[in-house]
Amino acid sequence: MPAVTLREVARVSGGTVVGDGDRVINGVCSPAECREGMLCVVWDHGILELIPHNIPVLTKSGTLSGRDGIEHESPREALVDLLTLFDRRAARTPGVHPSASLAEGCSIGEGVYIGPCCVLTEGANIGDRTVLQGNVFVGRDVVIGSDSRIEACVALHDFVEIGSRVIIHSGVTVGCDGFGHVQTDGGWRKIPQIGIVIIEDDVEIGPNSTIDRATFGVTRVRRGTKLGSLLHVAHNCDIGNDSVMAGCTGIGGSVTIGRGVIAGGMVGIADHVTIGNGVTIAGRSGVTKNVRDGLTVSGFPAQEHMVETRFQASLRHVRDHTERIRKIEKILEKSGLGDKRNDEL
Repeated sequence: MPAVTLREVARVSGGTVVGDGDRVINGVCSPAECREGMLCVVWDHGILELIPHNIPVLTKSGTLSGRDGIEHESPREALVDLLTLFDRRAARTPGVHPSASLAEGCSIGEGVYIGPCCVLTEGANIGDRTVLQGNVFVGRDVVIGSDSRIEACVALHDFVEIGSRVIIHSGVTVGCDGFGHVQTDGGWRKIPQIGIVIIEDDVEIGPNSTIDRATFGVTRVRRGTKLGSLLHVAHNCDIGNDSVMAGCTGIGGSVTIGRGVIAGGMVGIADHVTIGNGVTIAGRSGVTKNVRDGLTVSGFPAQEHMVETRFQASLRHVRDHTERIRKIEKILEKSGLGDKRNDEL
């Protein structure tokens, strides 16, 4: 990324230049790493005085005075644009690496990059400007939309459908068999998993996550949802639009999750549970029953957060209560009431 002026950075981010707009900016940095030529991002204007005066800053509107920088109504939103501007990961030159294997009948759009040792099987359809990094496996009749990015060592199994502007990070497997077996007199018998997986537009899937194909029908991750690392989505799940789920979360089979759901890390969701729109699930919670729209839940088994908070607070006093009960029992025993109580029991 070539250096740009402070004025150009402000234009890209939608901010307002303060001071010398012709200053050259080579990138962005935090207050702990500020150095010449960088734009320092400051959320808390209270620490502005700690930033060397020669370092330009990006901060909240109305807080800069007497120094160069950019003011913005939402510095965090502006940072997204700046990180995109200074992203050093170069766009791939379109083409197919000589070591890639493409079966007959594959459809490759314009401006596509297919990296080393990729394997595309019969009927694979890759949309315009999509990038497949090294060692990506694309199964039979898989469809990938335009402007998507599939990182190294991803496996997209047969009949999977991937939308546009999807990001799938390294090590992800989409469309592997769901975990389904039936116990018989002769042991466990595998249930064939003949459904598909559909990943809609603008979804991001973190490294080493797995999304199982449906037993029959569809496992679906809807538009705009973001899934973290080491996350498992079992067969026949339906995850709603614009949901965010952090890493190490496990979602059981046939779970339905509404729109705009937020789940912290290490959440477990039992089979066949329905979670409503706008629900927040605290990290390390175990959801064992349906959750209605708009609730915040926590704990195991998960319950309304305020109820769980009071429960956890009461646990801190259990030891004290136990000691008090023991003292009362000793008093009763000395008075002879303890024996009477035992006889009645």
